Amino acid sequence: MTHSSRRSPSLPAEDAAKTAARLGDAARDRQDWQDAITNYGLALVLAPTNLPIRIQLGHVLKEAGRWSEAEAAYRLACAADPADAELRLHLGHVLKMQQRREEAIEIYLEALDIDPSLIIARNELIAMGGRDFLPKGQYGRPAISASLGRISGLLDQNLDAIREWLTVSTYPVEAYHNFRSTFPVQPPPAAAGSSLVVLIDAVDVDPDLLRLSLNSLLDQRDSNWTAVIRASANLHEHPVASYACQDSRITFISDDAKEPWPTQGPDLMLLTEAGCSLDCEAVGWLRYASERTGADVIYADHDHHTYDWRRGATYSRPALHAMPDIHDQTNTPDPPLSLLVRTVAHPLMVTFGAAAGSEWRRSILVNALASGLIVAHLPRILSSKRISDTATMVHAPSTRKSTRCTDSNERILVIIPTRDQADILMSCLDSLKEKLSNPQAVDVLVIDHRSTEADALNLLSERVLSGDIEVMKVDEPFNWGRFNNLAATRQNHDIFVFANNDIEFLTQGWDDVVRSSLADEAVGIIGARLLYPDRTIQHAGIAMGINQGRPVHEGVGADMASGGPMNRWCRPRQASAVTGALMAIKRSIFEAVEGFDERLAVAYNDIDLCLRIREAGFRVLYEPRLEAIHHESKTRGHNVDDARVAWDDGELADMYDKWGEAMLHEPGKNPHWVSVGSRAHDGYRDLSMSQILHHLDRSALINPWVIRQEKTKME
Repeated sequence: MTHSSRRSPSLPAEDAAKTAARLGDAARDRQDWQDAITNYGLALVLAPTNLPIRIQLGHVLKEAGRWSEAEAAYRLACAADPADAELRLHLGHVLKMQQRREEAIEIYLEALDIDPSLIIARNELIAMGGRDFLPKGQYGRPAISASLGRISGLLDQNLDAIREWLTVSTYPVEAYHNFRSTFPVQPPPAAAGSSLVVLIDAVDVDPDLLRLSLNSLLDQRDSNWTAVIRASANLHEHPVASYACQDSRITFISDDAKEPWPTQGPDLMLLTEAGCSLDCEAVGWLRYASERTGADVIYADHDHHTYDWRRGATYSRPALHAMPDIHDQTNTPDPPLSLLVRTVAHPLMVTFGAAAGSEWRRSILVNALASGLIVAHLPRILSSKRISDTATMVHAPSTRKSTRCTDSNERILVIIPTRDQADILMSCLDSLKEKLSNPQAVDVLVIDHRSTEADALNLLSERVLSGDIEVMKVDEPFNWGRFNNLAATRQNHDIFVFANNDIEFLTQGWDDVVRSSLADEAVGIIGARLLYPDRTIQHAGIAMGINQGRPVHEGVGADMASGGPMNRWCRPRQASAVTGALMAIKRSIFEAVEGFDERLAVAYNDIDLCLRIREAGFRVLYEPRLEAIHHESKTRGHNVDDARVAWDDGELADMYDKWGEAMLHEPGKNPHWVSVGSRAHDGYRDLSMSQILHHLDRSALINPWVIRQEKTKME
């Protein structure tokens, strides 16, 4: 008898998908990511519209480090459920892991649009430096009001709501004491016990100042330290010396001692002075920063305080430092109050002698930077200096003079593009010549771009006949970068000075300033301090990523006597970029970086040049000793119409495509500062642990100002 063979019916696809999903769950729970990926993938083949399975596949792909595949899974899930904010949170995390910062910010913003209460998305956005992109209601008064409204119910809920309120709060500059009092320094991550000696300079000080420092040392949460006090003879017999009798960790030495210990020094030395009150977390944080970065020298932030025995301390004058910069530390009016030095850096420690107190620490820090040692900045306010009620901070231009040998015969070529407007050009040419120190070594080349007005043509003709200038005529559409490149190829000079035709030179001997500043082989380009005609500041260096990610001029609108935070607008320091309205560069470096990018015809070509100079390993120097009046954009006018705004935005987009994160990172700004609009220093914020460590790690790079090859990655 014949019969047909019968097969068992296969499980329905839905049941098979559930089985595969359960196997995927089991693999996920035991963290077998590859097995989980295989089973979730099979489940999706059988049930391609199953959203929970697709989400789980995205999760395990993310855990396996397969970012692009996880991104694809999350994007499909987001398309299937447009109202799920948490899905976009996961997608944002994956984009962040791929260093795609701008896309991650956009996705986090989408999540906040869907669910404004999704605090994790907001915090991720802030941690990525995207505070300027926050939608209304996520910061300022609306956010504070909403946070206060949530302070109800159980105690834990109240504490969470208070923390949320503080997170969205920014303290005005005038409210520094309130900021400082509200946010105590949090403990660092755990650190091992490297030997650490605190060296306190107490020569010619009042005993109460040394008492203040010793009490703060005894209050350290990290108690693994010893202290050496270099004190005047009168303090050895004062009751303050009894601290050494009470605590064996404390030793007094005489003020004529040349070395603070008779034998080999410790692993780490913390250098400070009497009158410095260390935060109770100072030793722990500095020890941790040393072990994390391996830096040879570490400096932290500090402030000042007055003291009343009834009211306690009143804090003011914060010294919030930037990334390591030898120019900044040479000229700062407020060098670090506490300095951690590794044994390898000990040879840089000058003998006690004449260099003491803040100047002693300054010399060590500057020598370390000059010697190429690794120097890191810890953005924590770890100390405070006692001052009298009448003490004031004097803001004045730096008087520190360059000691570099300069060649006064180095030939300078000043390149000035112009079009008509004879009165403006005449003021520029006259002031330029009148303020020269060595006129025989300076030539002027005026780029005449289609001038037609009789006054302008006559002026150019007269100045050529007198030998004051040469003229290069350009009859083609406006392109600032191209015009300057053409001019730079015509002459053989050592230094190029690029100047707008609406510049009026103020500095007597400005050519000496240019030569002196560029004599430093590490300096690639310098930019001037520019003033408006009413003597308010127009340019004190360019800060990146400030105004909704745009670069901005520092100090705009401030009185010319205003020094800004730590007098930064009045002293030489590194800058992310400087304006092309008045800048000077060595010819060799200009040629090495191939001049201006001619694709940027109108704007940002000066910033692009500065970024390429930093990428090549040279410094961009803001030099306020080179000062001029700038009638800003008189030639072209401001970008007020739609066409000009669109052009500006297009060139800015090109800059972001080219430079990525470098357009957003500002190494010259301490992360405690909050930027609002075009103001880089608008108020204070507390820092999350991730923000602290990100800045610390970046500062410990060899030359943290250099733009590295990973420039297009978003952090």
